[in-house]
Amino acid sequence: LQDWLRGLAALCVVTFHSYQHNRDPQTWAWPWSGAAHQAMLGTDLFVDMFFVLSGLVLWLPVARAGVESAGGRPGRVLLMRRMARLLPLYYTIVLVVWAATTPSLPGHWQDLLTHLTFTQIYSDRYIFWTDGPAWSLAVEFHFYLLMALFVPLVNAGVRRVAGRRGRIAVVSALPALCLAVGVGFLVWATVLTSHSDTDWSVWFSAPSRAADFGLGMALAVLVAAGVRLGPAARSTLAVVGVAALAALVMTRPFDDTALSEWWHPLYSAAVVLALGAIVLHEGPWSRLFDARPLVFVGTLGYGVYLVHEPVMRLLGHLGLLPDPRPGAFFLWTALLVAVPSLALAWLSSRTVEPAGLRLLATMDSRGRRRDYYDHLADRPDRSVRTACPAPADAPR
Repeated sequence: LQDWLRGLAALCVVTFHSYQHNRDPQTWAWPWSGAAHQAMLGTDLFVDMFFVLSGLVLWLPVARAGVESAGGRPGRVLLMRRMARLLPLYYTIVLVVWAATTPSLPGHWQDLLTHLTFTQIYSDRYIFWTDGPAWSLAVEFHFYLLMALFVPLVNAGVRRVAGRRGRIAVVSALPALCLAVGVGFLVWATVLTSHSDTDWSVWFSAPSRAADFGLGMALAVLVAAGVRLGPAARSTLAVVGVAALAALVMTRPFDDTALSEWWHPLYSAAVVLALGAIVLHEGPWSRLFDARPLVFVGTLGYGVYLVHEPVMRLLGHLGLLPDPRPGAFFLWTALLVAVPSLALAWLSSRTVEPAGLRLLATMDSRGRRRDYYDHLADRPDRSVRTACPAPADAPR
């Protein structure tokens, strides 16, 4: 499910960036106006959905182990498993794009350094350089690290409390903290202080998206706690969640940056409602989630998301994209960008990304170096010296 939704979100982001690319270069007028333009601008809700899904997927095994008092895996395992999948792809794209766009050394080495260390979100200058969408991966990395650091506290906490409710409270602490930090940060950024529209390191920072992760993690706690809903309740959640997203998109005040930023946690809350209709039951799942085209695109979601902007820049440099113009012509741009992006993402899924998974396979489920001969531990003939018996007349 999460891969399917990430794939859908990635294609929507490609479409929006194609729409953005088709702005009039003289007046910066958008291709559409009115309700259609408002709907297109609202596609950034899919980035919030990325964060909600990450919070749900990563915190769910931690929450389940905590609620069941089963002793979860070390935090480093959570971090290693996520990084094994994302780092090879992320580093490859960053290094290739930076090298290809740097005419002479040392170039903007600060840009490369911040991207490699996921710290570009602290720089108003470099945050969108090299690969613009990579800012969201930098934000995610901060929360991967936070979760990994918090896991030992969860494991210690569930050992010290008595009863299921106490354990649920322990695994709910980090989601509540993230939600509080996210709301508190928005209060500080929009009410207590004032910031320019171009203060990117404020509006695209990790704290600005903390509520997204907190809400996704809170949904994971509900799943781990065994909350299950009947068909009527799930249908109601789905309708309310989708209707809320539509209403939020059409009412978001994009002309007021400070007020508009509050729509991100609202988007996430609506996404959680819609997701609750899917995950808060035992199944069976809808056959729609198994549709092959959607599954195929879903498995390539992160690759498409990261590579599509460099592809768009390259095609534009080569003059292969249509000139900006009003109307729906931007859909041709989206198609021209999506096809090679899908191809490159597929190639990466067969070459670059498996490299990280192979490295991960050298570790066991506890994050320790794997012992490939542990199945021989109880055999008396494990020692190599038993492989060839000594001659009878050998000296003793």
